[in-house]
Amino acid sequence: MNDMDAKSFLNDWRILTVFTVLSWGAYNIVLKLISGKIQWQLSMLMFVIGYGIIVGAYCLLNFTDVEGSAMLKPAAFLALGAGVLCGLGAVTFFKALPLAPGSVLMPLIGLSVLVAAAGCLVILKEPISLRIVSGIILAVISIMLLGK
Repeated sequence: MNDMDAKSFLNDWRILTVFTVLSWGAYNIVLKLISGKIQWQLSMLMFVIGYGIIVGAYCLLNFTDVEGSAMLKPAAFLALGAGVLCGLGAVTFFKALPLAPGSVLMPLIGLSVLVAAAGCLVILKEPISLRIVSGIILAVISIMLLGK
């Protein structure tokens, strides 16, 4: 694979989505595997350290705002708020992890995707179609079935 093919491969949203789904699914399995074997706080701390290493290194290697003006934009503070929301969800997720079966907890946690989809439709006013509504309904049904 030459350099151009590699760039195209890494910029295809479908390929990136497959990697996202696989890696997020795998990390949930690993976390459930170790839940109850160590304190949830230690599990979360090690998770955040691992996350910080990968995300921090990627951002440092790819950040191009040499003047620093992007840090002062309102969107940067919204990104900070998103991080706070993600952190809050992480604390509650790690605390719930040893308390419920993974086959029940993970699909219920998957409802976050539906919250995001509804938010994109309502807040961002993205176009709605029968296909999107059907997909959301089917996703709710599948989560209900998986969540027992």
